[in-house]
Amino acid sequence: MPKMLILRGVKNLLDEQPAVEYARERGYLGKVLDVSGEAYPGSPQVVMALQAFRSDPEIEALYGFSGGGYNVRHVLAGLAPHEKARVKLVIVVGSPQNPPSLYEGPWELVYRLDPPAGHMMGPKTLLAELQGAAGVSTKEA
Repeated sequence: MPKMLILRGVKNLLDEQPAVEYARERGYLGKVLDVSGEAYPGSPQVVMALQAFRSDPEIEALYGFSGGGYNVRHVLAGLAPHEKARVKLVIVVGSPQNPPSLYEGPWELVYRLDPPAGHMMGPKTLLAELQGAAGVSTKEA
């Protein structure tokens, strides 16, 4: 089964269960990276994510929440072209300072701002959207 690497937010914030369930519903095994998501190029999360991606050829998707969403951009920038070719799906939730155009590539992009219920509800809202809207496109700015 292909894997989805899940990046937490700052101070390890993430409602983990909905993120892992989202991965499963999309056909991936969710692998939560156990490092806080302070967001900048070369951050511990970015370094660990690149190491994880390079050491596990089954990782084909990236999911970032909050600071982890910002770091998804840095991870993608750190991948060589042949590594990027392996990416099939990129999820960014609650990282509004980066527009979706920064994450575009040959992969499917799912980009969501914070839901009305608040920032921390992003992963749960995304999962509910997937479960309630089968067959509806998940690509949205």
